Amino acid sequence: MADDPIPEADREGELAHPREVYDLVGHDDAERQAGEAFAEGRMHHAWMITGPKGVGKATFAWRLARRVLGGAPTGKSPLSVGPEDTVSRRLEALSHPDFLLIRRPFDAKRGKLRAEITVDESRRAPEFFSKSASESDWRVCIVDAADEMNKNAANALLKTLEEPPAKGLLLLVVNAPGRLPTTIRSRCRRLSLRASA
Repeated sequence: MADDPIPEADREGELAHPREVYDLVGHDDAERQAGEAFAEGRMHHAWMITGPKGVGKATFAWRLARRVLGGAPTGKSPLSVGPEDTVSRRLEALSHPDFLLIRRPFDAKRGKLRAEITVDESRRAPEFFSKSASESDWRVCIVDAADEMNKNAANALLKTLEEPPAKGLLLLVVNAPGRLPTTIRSRCRRLSLRASA
């Protein structure tokens, strides 16, 4: 049907998309680590956020993206930005000029999502990071899920990791780290999220 929304590879069924989720429970230590790195000016250029499916990796990545792109902190968590914040609204609409989302694309000819992240998708990252930030000091790219990249896509993304841009942040949401090439894993700061007991 023409009016049906295009499926999103990084959305789980009928659940809210992680960009629309503002609460994250059980990952205080991870939030503290990322919040301190950002506040103290020692933000690593690439973070590999790992953990079991459904633990909150993508939600964490979107929280970090909101904060890095200038969202005003609210509450006790260093990454907490409210849904009414301009940055939050722009990210929910996927209209923030300093943000890029890489995920499995929709194949219009076949009418379904591609099985993997393609090289054309990954090639958007070097182009994106080659430009200056428009509205914030930073540019942020989320790859969800990075372990869905095919070999050529991974190689295309590696170029960005090898020559990290100033004030550029790459957030890799990863379900199965072993599926990523060692060359990518070795250039990222790993942050493991675990299911709460």
